[in-house]
Amino acid sequence: MDISKEKTFSSQLQFGMFIAELDRPWLDSPFLLQGFVLEDDEQMQTLKQLCEFVYVDRTKSIGEQFSAKARVNVAIKREASPITIKQTSSQPKKSPYFSSTPKVMVKTANNQKKTIQQSSFFEILSAIKKGAITQTKDGIVFNVSSVSAPATSNGATAKNKHEEHTSNGKNGDTFGFLKGLFGNKKEKLKSPKNGTAVDDDPFGITESEMYRIQVYQNEVPRVEQEMAVIYPTYEKSQLATKEMFEAIANKQNLDISTVSEVLDNMVDSISRTPDALMWLAKLKDADNVAYGQALNVSINMMAFSSFLALPKVEIKEMGLAGLLQDVGKIKIPKSILLKNAKLTSTEFEIAKLHIEEGLRILSQTADIPASVMEVIAQHHERFDGTGYPDGLDSENIKIRAQIAGLIDTYCALTTDRSYAKSIHNLQALDEIHQMRDKLFSSNLVDQLIQFFGIYPVSSLVELNTGEIAVVIQQNQVRRLQPRVMVVLAPDKSRNEFPATLDLLNAPTTPEGDVYKIVKAVSADSLGLNADDFYI
Repeated sequence: MDISKEKTFSSQLQFGMFIAELDRPWLDSPFLLQGFVLEDDEQMQTLKQLCEFVYVDRTKSIGEQFSAKARVNVAIKREASPITIKQTSSQPKKSPYFSSTPKVMVKTANNQKKTIQQSSFFEILSAIKKGAITQTKDGIVFNVSSVSAPATSNGATAKNKHEEHTSNGKNGDTFGFLKGLFGNKKEKLKSPKNGTAVDDDPFGITESEMYRIQVYQNEVPRVEQEMAVIYPTYEKSQLATKEMFEAIANKQNLDISTVSEVLDNMVDSISRTPDALMWLAKLKDADNVAYGQALNVSINMMAFSSFLALPKVEIKEMGLAGLLQDVGKIKIPKSILLKNAKLTSTEFEIAKLHIEEGLRILSQTADIPASVMEVIAQHHERFDGTGYPDGLDSENIKIRAQIAGLIDTYCALTTDRSYAKSIHNLQALDEIHQMRDKLFSSNLVDQLIQFFGIYPVSSLVELNTGEIAVVIQQNQVRRLQPRVMVVLAPDKSRNEFPATLDLLNAPTTPEGDVYKIVKAVSADSLGLNADDFYI
């Protein structure tokens, strides 16, 4: 159990607590959000009736519940014990995983260099999309000379126009943060940094105790950080997957050792920031060829499995199953696979043989777990018994095969196919919602919708200013307040250098109102090409 999660009996629950885990699987509960802030009576009563206890994450709780429970006073006072305060900042921190990955550097227009932590989402996104990346012996360099933001007509840069709000302090300054956190006092003491006045005894902390304060930040890296760090691994996964498919096509022995190593790194990345690999899969889709589709399915399967709290070894197995589940299609005539019309009954029977062919191919390959073979064998089975090859239904289909089938369907709906154009992710989720208790378990469908969120990553939303933004990263605490990149101005003209807003931190509009999402929109409804906005 994570040390940040505290076992709490249902009778002791209070509003503001972040419910991180239940005493039972989330699939056995009616909650649409896996991990949420307890804020209303209905949630409270449901938890008390359903659970004997839950696990509360104090680091994600709000209000009075943010800090640890009050401790009983003891006789011995240890002056050196630290006072730890969480900084609600999205400014990146130095994380252990950076030290074990290739060095990442960003080169700007004037040939200056900066770290990935200092770079914007738009810079990294554009560099990846345009292929403006150089791999050197010293690491990987993102060349952003063509995407750096110039001054706007009124002299303000795009970043200044939409300054990303990260904390109650300014620019990560500790004293500024403390001042905003604890409020104003009459007595002032001097900041050791610049001699300006700061609050005396904020929240019971005296001047002599100030040296003991430790400020730590949110552990979730920004998605652009993780995209840059995991990019070399993603490239390796593309190459390894392509080689694997070519080996099958050429009837060579299949070696999954390279794929296995890559999957280990991808599982670790997903545990940190699942949105990063999902963005890369979207940006670097290999022209929708077979291995590009397989990699997309694999990443989404691992991310969803991680969300469902499967053990890491099982998440990796799901990733392997996603890569391999359709390898049998290599034995199906292209005239059937690429037909741009509905298959005849005879053609459909031939297409279904890809399961049998895939299992036959993989049975000759060493080191593929039996559980992976089981997922591949059943991923086209359906909850109501209408699937194939064996017509299994409901509980007779292994849960991991149900997950695979659900993700496979989602990825098919959101990817261009020979017989159908892709649809937007929100529309895909709506269609899948109509399949509840028909093709898929309603509990599993609800979990999928919760996983992608009301506003999935890469979806377009309209803000209360009239601006249009693309969702770039989910927030773990407030699912309705994601990080967004503002791509269109209120008059719907394009922002050449889009800035980002973290809605969790309540940034304000020029009029002083808090930015809010009004509704989801589609690129088609705006007369736009979705590709122009990397979605």
